[in-house]
Amino acid sequence: MKLYLVLALALLGAVSARQLHEGHLKQEGTAEQDEVKPGEPEPPCPTESESFRMTVPGEEGRTYRYVAVNNCQSFWRAQCLCARCYRGRLASVHSHWVNEHLRKVARCRTNRGQVWIGGITTRRNRCWRSRWIDRSPWNYAYWASGNVQRFRSCVALCTAGGHWRNVHCRTRLPFICEY
Repeated sequence: MKLYLVLALALLGAVSARQLHEGHLKQEGTAEQDEVKPGEPEPPCPTESESFRMTVPGEEGRTYRYVAVNNCQSFWRAQCLCARCYRGRLASVHSHWVNEHLRKVARCRTNRGQVWIGGITTRRNRCWRSRWIDRSPWNYAYWASGNVQRFRSCVALCTAGGHWRNVHCRTRLPFICEY
């Protein structure tokens, strides 16, 4: 099955010949593909009562727009909903200011102790690596002490103290989209 997928991607031009030759096909979508099956009905977009929109002032006069969604989903389902319903993605967090603002809103607007943000932790060659799904720089982190590293886990923001934890990606949590 994977061979057919690789060939299809190559024919569509989504994978370069160099990547195929060197075997560098990234495993980015494997967890998503395992979880979001083709032909499965997509969940409806969150209603106004299940979500809360907010803006956060940032550096250099930029304004960031977010929506906190109280409808619990797995990490990849939440990412799909962010893309489809808000034309965005799970939030990447680049400062303590933004992290604290998102924590406060999530604590007030959700009924859970954690919410998904857009980070993924993977292990390659005995080395742990965290990254944002929007591919922005990993220039800020606020990990909880004693946080257990797991192979291919997703990042959740704790609504009590604002620290981050690695959580199994199939766990159903509220989430924060950035758009």
